Amino acid sequence: MNLFDYSDEELLAFAKEKSQGLAAAVDGAAAAAGILHVLQRFTISDLQIIGANIRYEVEKLPEPYRSRYRPYASDLLDKYHECIAAAKAGTRFEIIDEELWKSYWYSAAEHLSEDTEDFTDELPRPCTSRLAGKFFYRLVYGYVMLLAGKPGHPVGTPFPGGWKVLEEKGVILCPIRDKEKDLPLALCNFCPAVQDERCR
Repeated sequence: MNLFDYSDEELLAFAKEKSQGLAAAVDGAAAAAGILHVLQRFTISDLQIIGANIRYEVEKLPEPYRSRYRPYASDLLDKYHECIAAAKAGTRFEIIDEELWKSYWYSAAEHLSEDTEDFTDELPRPCTSRLAGKFFYRLVYGYVMLLAGKPGHPVGTPFPGGWKVLEEKGVILCPIRDKEKDLPLALCNFCPAVQDERCR
């Protein structure tokens, strides 16, 4: 069954069960296998909906920002495929910060119920209109940030105002890293990037 066909109640129950399992992962191998297992529940139809949502959100952006952002719009699905491939290949991962890992998953169901309209991130949030999409987003970026140690927004991602994510001397600098500190469930709060102080 397509996860996008679940009712909100069914999806929340599904997300809570799977998130509790992920929070209990004892090591990086179990964590990667757990994320892979849940991501494989998303059907081709689910992925088509996510892809369509991404395209829709990008096309709503004003020019010239739309053209600058478009090359980065596929990051969510690119990272999904990366996660699937790495987990299937048996890539060795470590849970970078066990406390952060547990917090990320224990708060997942609450995050799905949160009103994302209050978020201050100016980039499109292509998967936040439906709970299945929000959970997909959280699964993929749980892998990206907490297992692979990469930033939620890849290096080069442009933001309105001319700022973009940079890497300097091995440190990822993000112009919006700290903008959601008062929203504890926001994914930015789990990102390994640091705030670019020039953008405050």
